Amino acid sequence: MQKIDIHIHPRRADPFLDKYIDIMAKYDVVAALVHGSISFGEGTNEEILKAVKKHPKQLYGSVYIDFRFPVKKCVDLLKKYSDEGFVSMKLFPNFGYEPNDDKFEPIWNELEKRKMICFPHCGWLGYDKKTINTTTGVASPYHFELPARRHPGINFIFAHFGGAATYIETIVLTSRLKNCFADTCPGWGTWVFENNMPGLESLFKDRIMYGTDNAGENYGKDGIWWPKKLKTLGYKKEDINKFFYLNAAKLLGIEKK
Repeated sequence: MQKIDIHIHPRRADPFLDKYIDIMAKYDVVAALVHGSISFGEGTNEEILKAVKKHPKQLYGSVYIDFRFPVKKCVDLLKKYSDEGFVSMKLFPNFGYEPNDDKFEPIWNELEKRKMICFPHCGWLGYDKKTINTTTGVASPYHFELPARRHPGINFIFAHFGGAATYIETIVLTSRLKNCFADTCPGWGTWVFENNMPGLESLFKDRIMYGTDNAGENYGKDGIWWPKKLKTLGYKKEDINKFFYLNAAKLLGIEKK
């Protein structure tokens, strides 16, 4: 079954993802959305740009933007990388900014104008040996509800299923707003399914998609584990295809190969 990985990053040992492309081909992962990183020197926006240019139609770019920057700088970054073909914006609200704040409206307006995806990291975050950001009050799906309602032209994909502590927010928003989605990226995105958390049976099957944070050779294991798990929730073959491929393909504008 063809797959799209909606959540990967460049790594220092493979900054332009040349080696990773070979692994993707081995496991029939036909495309991936590559996200900018908060780590200095790893997964920079410029590295992603080079990777996407080198592997067109296999890799799609997601620019990392820090809302602690001046709003104009954020808008300028959006314009720059959108003009280069990026289709998404990656956010880490764990740093404490409030996505619902009206002052960010120019950013949301530009994102909607350019028909880009918003991909917020929600839940726990540890990003280096010196500093660890635990789940903060603003790093949850509900803190994107206002821009999601104001801007129906923006598709929001909550990374890691919105975080373990707030996964119910993900289920609620994906059921109420047509522009809200989630990935099942480890750890919390997979954890909620591993532990059969309440409410998963009511999740709309066209609102979740496969993401891994770079599964590598574990793509093979995922190809076995996920279909078994999803079948326990009543997913049929066509629903599993939506999970692995079709839901992401629609958002990225990818036609069936």
